Amino acid sequence: MKHILLRALGCFALSSMIPDMPAQSASRQASFPPADLMQIGAYYYPEAWPADQWPRDMANMKKMGMEFVHMGEFAWAYLEPTEGKFDFAWLDKNIELAAAQGLKVVLCTPTPTPPIWLTEKHPEVLMIDAAGRTQVHGTRQHASWSSPVYREYVAKIVNELGRRYGKDKRVWGWQLDNELTHYGKEPDFSPASQKKFQAWLQKRYGDIAALNRDWGNQFWSQLYQRFDQVRLPNPQEYVAQFNPHQMLDSQRWFAEETADYLKFQTDILRRYCGHDQWITTNHIHNFSAVNPVLNGGDFDVVSWTLYPVHGNANEGPMGFRLGSSAVLTFAADFMRSINGAHGIMELQPGQVNWGEVNPQPYPGAVRLWLMRSFATGAKFVCTYRYRQPLYGAELYHYGLVGPDGVTPTNGGEQYAQVAQEITQLRLAAQPGAPLPAAYAARRSAILYSYEARWDLDNHKQNKAWDSYDHLLKYHTALKRAGAPVDVITEDKDFSAYPFLIAPAYQLLDAKLVTRWRSYVEGGGHLILSARTGQKDRRGFLWEAAWAAPILDLIGAKIKFYDTLPAPNQGHINAGGQTHAWSTWGEILEPAAGTRVLATYSDQYYAGGVAAVTHQLGRGTVTYIGVDSEGGTLEAQLVRDVLTRAGVPVENLPAGFCVDFRDGLWIATNFTEKTVAAPVPATAKILIGARDVPIAGVAVWKE
Repeated sequence: MKHILLRALGCFALSSMIPDMPAQSASRQASFPPADLMQIGAYYYPEAWPADQWPRDMANMKKMGMEFVHMGEFAWAYLEPTEGKFDFAWLDKNIELAAAQGLKVVLCTPTPTPPIWLTEKHPEVLMIDAAGRTQVHGTRQHASWSSPVYREYVAKIVNELGRRYGKDKRVWGWQLDNELTHYGKEPDFSPASQKKFQAWLQKRYGDIAALNRDWGNQFWSQLYQRFDQVRLPNPQEYVAQFNPHQMLDSQRWFAEETADYLKFQTDILRRYCGHDQWITTNHIHNFSAVNPVLNGGDFDVVSWTLYPVHGNANEGPMGFRLGSSAVLTFAADFMRSINGAHGIMELQPGQVNWGEVNPQPYPGAVRLWLMRSFATGAKFVCTYRYRQPLYGAELYHYGLVGPDGVTPTNGGEQYAQVAQEITQLRLAAQPGAPLPAAYAARRSAILYSYEARWDLDNHKQNKAWDSYDHLLKYHTALKRAGAPVDVITEDKDFSAYPFLIAPAYQLLDAKLVTRWRSYVEGGGHLILSARTGQKDRRGFLWEAAWAAPILDLIGAKIKFYDTLPAPNQGHINAGGQTHAWSTWGEILEPAAGTRVLATYSDQYYAGGVAAVTHQLGRGTVTYIGVDSEGGTLEAQLVRDVLTRAGVPVENLPAGFCVDFRDGLWIATNFTEKTVAAPVPATAKILIGARDVPIAGVAVWKE
């Protein structure tokens, strides 16, 4: 293995580390020419508006700088008003109008909204929630994608769409379904889902004795005799704690079942469009029950939804108006790393309606989100939606234009501004430009496991523990140091990155530990955090010392861990700085040759070790055994790892990000004050200024 730092200094392009399938690559080059940088479009629902307004709306979208229009995701009752009778005339007309304006078309499969005639004829397709209630017509996502009957009807409508539009040059790509979540009622508990889960278990274990063994069913006499006796774990059906290994398997099944449903639709469309039209779905970025990685090989681009402001506090005092740069950037770095290309299918255009509180975004925030998406390498951004609706569940949801259908909203003006700015940047960009050497030297990866996150959330041990927040602390630490980051899964090549962080990687096996060791011995710098290596892949503790598989790797033993109930806080000393903690802290016992980085300054174990590092081969392993308040300790120690490796680092405020793509540097400011961007004196500023205001953006070229 070549020295990893030298490999980084070879200046790889942003997506060069991502393995790619030839068909995906060819489709991507044709659909997303590098010179286009990022394309911008909008959701449009022609079925909701009078036909005589369609031409005006398409023309106005074009005037605002939109390059594509998205249609059809909730239109099943219009496309198939009665069983087997299809009406495409209205959609044909809108595709024609879009093409006349030079707008590309993204079509959708309308499967989140089954028509009433279907659910009346086949009530067995309706999902059943945890309380045993059958869902009814009148909303969306109320059918079970595990139902074989539902899949029959889905196949019919998707085949009809593919047959009609799969070779249509005006159609750019496809979105499948919509935000596959069951909206908080996951999973579906219908007989169809129960049977699919039982079949999945039988395929996984082969015989019931193996399931009993791997679920630890000796505990509380939980032994099963047949697979058809097993049910999806439902908290409302248990009088006490239920089997955590059963829960983990149900989460695996749900993610795989969802991925199978998406592949089922993808395979139908591919018969007609091949890879001439791209296919994706719009994942919810922080909905951990659905794993986008499972469809990475099926889709040409991975897309997701982003609503930064809906009453959540986010980062700092202005976070409720600005959103979170940490959340946006982590999600983008993860989605992009799945197969090398990502886009945002739904980006908030302004005020929304579905939050507990729905504040107005800060002036310029919509532009900030668009340009942050551009900085992360997005191929496209689409806004939900073009027109604010006059009726329905989302009538308070902003669009690019207001209720009159013509007056741009504040968000609409910002979309138009960014469309102009992207056009300007296309003239200055250098698509595929190599990363500058100092930036490439900081190249880092976060190792992310859905299964580890599920298991952590199933066993918090402290109700204040937040697995996602723990991930964000390490990702933010890297971005504050000015590092380009990929959020990767175990199937990726670790050696592509000088720095690798695996936060709270609770489930692992000997193979993964061996890979980590090889990575470090070859020159990589590995950071592991609290709660790593406590269990095997089944979720069993090791019949050995606590976290036994990683102890030699980290050069320390873990004596015990502690959690503090609110409002108690503990404190840690690290390099002369003090940090608070409460959710999780491990007391370490370093081996000879292991350097202590942080110690506890209070509690009965004051002076105990909280973080360590040591040399292993040509690289280093650092273990941070505590989850600090606000991620301040993580930021300090991650920066120190990069510095000790001889890598030049930035010291950016949290919420202020600087990234490089296609020969351009982009700075975005989510903080509550003006921040000076690290613009060299010789650089040419293309957008903004060196001093970047709140919600501001700067773009420069060296």
